[in-house]
Amino acid sequence: MGDLTRKHVPYPSQKELIGVLETLKELTVSEACEALKLNARRYYRWRARPESPAVKTAWNRITPEEEGAILTAARDEALCDMRAAGLMVYGHESCKFFSSVSTIQRVLKRNALQSPYQVPRRKRPVKPDVRELMKSPKRIISYDATEFYLTNRVRVVVIPMLDLGSRKFLHYGVRVRSFTQKDIMATWDETLWKEDIDPTQLTAISDRGSQMKGSRTKAHLIGKWNIRLEFARPYTPDDNAWIETFIKYMKYHPECPESFETVQDVIDWVAKFQKLYNDHPHSSLGYVRPNDEHEGRGGAIRQKRQDNLKLAALKRRMYYASKKEGVPDYDLIKDRGSNKILEPVFALEIVETALNAENGKNPVLKEALKKDDFRVNSEAVLCQNR
Repeated sequence: MGDLTRKHVPYPSQKELIGVLETLKELTVSEACEALKLNARRYYRWRARPESPAVKTAWNRITPEEEGAILTAARDEALCDMRAAGLMVYGHESCKFFSSVSTIQRVLKRNALQSPYQVPRRKRPVKPDVRELMKSPKRIISYDATEFYLTNRVRVVVIPMLDLGSRKFLHYGVRVRSFTQKDIMATWDETLWKEDIDPTQLTAISDRGSQMKGSRTKAHLIGKWNIRLEFARPYTPDDNAWIETFIKYMKYHPECPESFETVQDVIDWVAKFQKLYNDHPHSSLGYVRPNDEHEGRGGAIRQKRQDNLKLAALKRRMYYASKKEGVPDYDLIKDRGSNKILEPVFALEIVETALNAENGKNPVLKEALKKDDFRVNSEAVLCQNR
């Protein structure tokens, strides 16, 4: 068994060793303990241990009558919703039992009368879900603060307001060195007055800066304008990535000056960037300008472009269909009856019919696009003239 001087020996093994040593006849107890590398005092201590040690009872343990009173109160329908603290108060007020909260908890747990205790945890912020609001303008505005430094190291704070539905740069506030909750409130008031936006349908999203999440700011935006507020999770700039991308674009724009001498230089650049940004086609809008999208013209512009693409595709189809099957360079041959270049006579009429039809699926158009249709295939016209 190895060295037993410091090694832990379970109680059954202790009883087994004691029985072996007591049956030895050739060796004394001291010699046997030395051979096993067991301290003799440890062996005699094992032997002196009683077979069934007395169970110790705490002197301040509650009596069976007190435990019965606690269980009676816990099973009472009028008190069954109380936890241990409530039962402790009830016991003291009714003078039926006097116990601490921990004692009552042990009694309830021992009798399976208390649900498992859950440690209260601080509620974690949830990622704001604003994708549905971004489908139309004037529904959600994202804002943040960024810094520009002058050549003399004076800090200028710019607070841009961005409409996420139309990507329009609505307004901005400029402050020197720092900004407060009053500056955020003033910038919001100027934006709502300038754009004439219904604030009751509006949601604001920002980070958790003290100026954005302060009590005065929230009271102003919620109490005065009835604006719904959303905040990004702590240390998670991706939750409000739109304004972060916008700020980087404003700072790294090719026309952005490398340095600013005065505060007015910063204001001039932000004003210039506002015009550049709002008049530049945005990829997330299908290359529609934010100004047009904000005014509600984005859908019509995108639909017009789709119609133009369909018209161009049909024109190309007519052009290449007219060149098939042995009619080389027909469009360069002049008609004897006129000095104009021969073209498919009815092509434009058929294209307009296709655009007016739903998704271009018009039975008249299908018949017109057949191979031997003289209205489209100019080869048929030439053969008839011959």
